[in-house]
Amino acid sequence: MKMRLAVIVVAIAAVTIQIHATEGINLIGIGPVQQGTAGAGVASAKDSTWLILNPAGLTDVEMSVDASFQIFAPVRTMNSTTSPAGEQSDHSAFVIPSISTSFGCCHGENGSLGLGIYGTSGMGVDYSPGLGAMGSMTELSIAKMTATYAYKFGDSGFSIGAGPIFVISQFKTDMMGSSGEWDTAYGVGAIIGINQHIGRFTIGGSYMSEQFMSDFDDYTGPAMGPDSVLRDSLNLPQQITVGAAYNVLDNLELALDYRWVGWGELDTFGGTFPNGFGWENQNIVKAGVTWGVTESLTLRGGFSYGKSPIDEDTAMSNALFPAIMETHLACGASYAWEKWAAHFAYIHALENDLTADGEDLGGGVMGTDTTISMYQNSLTFGMTRVF
Repeated sequence: MKMRLAVIVVAIAAVTIQIHATEGINLIGIGPVQQGTAGAGVASAKDSTWLILNPAGLTDVEMSVDASFQIFAPVRTMNSTTSPAGEQSDHSAFVIPSISTSFGCCHGENGSLGLGIYGTSGMGVDYSPGLGAMGSMTELSIAKMTATYAYKFGDSGFSIGAGPIFVISQFKTDMMGSSGEWDTAYGVGAIIGINQHIGRFTIGGSYMSEQFMSDFDDYTGPAMGPDSVLRDSLNLPQQITVGAAYNVLDNLELALDYRWVGWGELDTFGGTFPNGFGWENQNIVKAGVTWGVTESLTLRGGFSYGKSPIDEDTAMSNALFPAIMETHLACGASYAWEKWAAHFAYIHALENDLTADGEDLGGGVMGTDTTISMYQNSLTFGMTRVF
């Protein structure tokens, strides 16, 4: 069975792969305001999308509804001398929505409640037509729903926020004779965050727990093999983000964040092939600047770097999950009038490539000399209505 799975993985590596996320399988930020600074700003909330980044920041934002959609366009090429597909490329684009709200609730002006639904993660593949029974398609889509409460402790400058995270994950594939129909898994986790204001300086941090998922029942049967990672729940990882923000001027803010993502702590993502994907934990650094040019116009810029959780030794077993993006550059703008604001963000992920050495398949010829390269562009548009 392991050899059968290895042959399938080699075939998968010779396909066109469409990735919907860039920190592992996660977006670098949610919504155009976060994305304009490459996701930096855990200590400096700007709108209700912060309830999925640091819910404590809700005490610093106005009551509002924030909605956006992201047009995500990864450009990937693959060149293989050891698989039947040879050289291929893909330019598919995808739309990722989000909507959230924040409003005062309980304890006078000190309490805030936030609700949100976000597309946060996903990936898909479009197999070469010549792979026959081994399949031609697979797709994963993940959305998270949050409900968080934040409380500000008077004039101390300290706030804390927390709440549950509910996850819906959908998957489909026609690999090994599977139906190709959508299957759904559900999960739950939690997030907690803190903020402390000290004059022009703010520090903050958040912890997102592991999100425990149910099984994909349609894809855990004997056809997938006893060693298939899909026989286990595809849990999502813990995440810790800490950072600081400093107002250099009243209208100019700098933000610096560090994020740890615990892919390697999970049995599926972190386990050894063929029982897992062999991912390592990620360490990500983010920096961003926000400049209020006028009362109406705000400009943003940002940078994010995190080493890929996979390397040459695990590239072949990650043909379904080729998380090779590392460096992101971002910019954005907002324009506000009356009770409304319009937002825009652009993100470019610098091209990166990875050449498999076949070690995860036993070091043989299969799986070697397959090079995956990719760069990404995305545009996000959003609107805010303040109450």
